[in-house]
Formats: sequence, C-alpha cells, structure tokens
Amino acid sequence: MRKKWEHILGLMAVLVLVVIGLSACGKSTSDTLQSQKWTFDATKNQDGTNPTAQFSEKKLTLSEGSLNEVYSYSISKDNGKEEITFVGKNSITDRKETRKFEIKKSNDEYKLTPLNSLAKSDTGKVTLVPKK
Repeated sequence: MRKKWEHILGLMAVLVLVVIGLSACGKSTSDTLQSQKWTFDATKNQDGTNPTAQFSEKKLTLSEGSLNEVYSYSISKDNGKEEITFVGKNSITDRKETRKFEIKKSNDEYKLTPLNSLAKSDTGKVTLVPKK
C-alpha cells in the first residue's frame, strides 16, 4: 500500500512540474503583438512609407501621420502553421475585405506570407518590425 501512495505522489509531482513548465512557455503571438507598436513593412506598399501597426485584443490599427485604418484580426492554426487574418472595409466600395497570411516569428520580427489572392495582390509579404 505504501508503494502505491509513493507512486501516486510521484505522478502528482510530475503533473505539477508539467503544468508549471507549460505555463512558463513564451507569450502567445497575439500577446506579443499587443505588447508594443510595430512597423508594418509591406512589399506592395506603393508610397514607400511604412505605417505603424498597433494591435489590441481584436483590432489592428495602421497609422500613418493623421490617417488611421482599423481592421479586425484573428490568429488561428492550420496544419500546425499559424495564420493571421485581417478583415476591413474598403473605403471606396464599402465592401468587406479579407487578407490572410501565414505568420512566423523570426528573431524579434514577424514575417507574414500572403495566402489569399487579395493579400498577394494588394499587400504582398509583410515584416512586422518592433518600433524602438
């Protein structure tokens, strides 16, 4: 009976260590994006300037001077790859537009690779660079 209790206590100790270890893993992508401002460096940026990106829990605000564009965003996993989706309204047509990217952390930056046709044609590849 004593061996059984030792075995149970040993398993409980291992479970506690696993839970502590998992909770100590790094921040989620969403948490990291929300923790600071970013330079939104898109390859298809036509005017050569890079807006500042600021993420809240569900919104992305791109700011350039006094102009702001707001998008809703979500992060999901598909086949082990992390994806970020931005949804906004076209200011001319008032239609909903969706841009979908694969997102990967690269050192202190994030690399966004376009997945759908609008993201490919309108935005291109994006690098989110931490603002100093």
